[in-house]
Parts: sequence; structure tokens; C-alpha cells
Amino acid sequence: MQSLSQTVYDELLRRLMENKLTPGEILNRRDIAKELGVSVAPVLEAILQLEAEGFLESIPRKGTQVRLIRSDDIIGRLVIREALECQAARMYCGNAVKINEEKLIQLAQKADHALLGSRQNWETEIAFHRALIALTDCAVLIDEFDKVMKLNLFYAINRFVPLHKESEIDKHEELVKNLQIKDADQAEKIIRRHLYIGKGYLSSI
Repeated sequence: MQSLSQTVYDELLRRLMENKLTPGEILNRRDIAKELGVSVAPVLEAILQLEAEGFLESIPRKGTQVRLIRSDDIIGRLVIREALECQAARMYCGNAVKINEEKLIQLAQKADHALLGSRQNWETEIAFHRALIALTDCAVLIDEFDKVMKLNLFYAINRFVPLHKESEIDKHEELVKNLQIKDADQAEKIIRRHLYIGKGYLSSI
């Protein structure tokens, strides 16, 4: 049975991801507890977890608010994502990609055909890259990727990450073919290039 704190966490995260709680908005613990029919204790636990994950922040004499998105946050998460994906590519390149090619191509096509800048676009891209990460069979690496991408999706939903131009997008289906090489150094270069394409806007954040 799911704990009350997890139930509250799931509900607050849902509101964050549906843009019902936006950056700068103050959270009242007692109001949330009353609305959800729980005590303040599980609300506090959920809030502390969301603070640790980077969604909320505590402001002295003001309370808890949805974290304001700063340029350092965006750039920092992209750096972490790059480190995770490049290491993962070194681990799964070659046979693992070839064996799972059919599934990866299906996910790649969904990502490539989703409307650019839409929520579906972000979610299908994340699903594709998570499938690649999962090929490492490294639970810690997969978990860290999930944490990073959950925040990246939040940034995207709130339009803090500028949209790519169509001409700057590197096709995911082509990436599946390219990552079937067995050279780890080359695989790392391929995934790094993929992540870098369309990120020229970072200098202006």
C-alpha cells in the first residue's frame, strides 16, 4: 500500500508537470493537507522530497515555493545529462543496440514525428533516450537519468528551454543505426554530437 507522503508527492508532482503549480508560486502546507484530507506531516515529507529533487525551494520568512528556474539550473542539468548519456553509450554500443533495433526504431520514429516543441515531442524523446540508457542494465545510471529528465521536462513545460529549429534536429532513427558500432570512443562522440545539435541557444540563456 502506498504511503500518504508518496500520495501527496505524486499529486504535487502531477500539478507541477501539468503547469498547475508554476515557478514562484507559494505552497501552503496546511491548505494542501486540508485539500487532500491528510495531516501536515505527509505534506511536509512530500515537500522535502520535491525540494531535494529541485522542484521546490524554501525561502526564509516566505515559505516554500515552486523553484524559480535559473540559467545555471538548465545548463547544469544538460551537463549532467551529457555525462550520463556519453558514459551509457560506451556501455551499450554495438550488439545491444543491434539486438534491440526494432524496439528502438519504433521509439525513434515516435520522437522524430512528434510535433516540434510539443509535450509529446519531449516525452517521446525522453522515452527513446531512456530505452538507450536501459541497455546498460545499470540501475543507478538509469535512476539518475530519470531524475535529470524529470526536471528537464518541467523546464520544457514552463518554456524555460527555447525550442529547436527543425533544421537543427538530429534524427533519432539515424542515431539507432550509428550506435550499432562497437567502438566505445566513437559511440560517445556520436551521442555527444546528437545532444549538442540545436543547443547553440545556451550562450544566450
